[in-house]
Amino acid sequence: MGFFKKLTNWLGGTPAPVANDIAQGMAGAMPNYEPKEVPMKDERKPAKSKKTKHTKASLNKMTKKQLEAFGRNEFSIELDRRKSKAKLVTELLGTIKKAG
Repeated sequence: MGFFKKLTNWLGGTPAPVANDIAQGMAGAMPNYEPKEVPMKDERKPAKSKKTKHTKASLNKMTKKQLEAFGRNEFSIELDRRKSKAKLVTELLGTIKKAG
């Protein structure tokens, strides 16, 4: 048997028998369309709020103004915006690590 004959036999297959009249269709088992009853969960556990961790990458995404405002609001430190952004980030990371 050739490759293409095997392939056509495999892909073609035989068609499924079709019911010609209502009696033949009714002879088979009727599908149940009712939704299954799902048991209710007793209680849901309250979600724990995760403390956001500020990494060097997340701080590098902020602008200098955002870094200054973040340091002032969260850790009550003043950052000098005249410094480079890298120095501001390292200074802010140091205070975050000290705060714990």
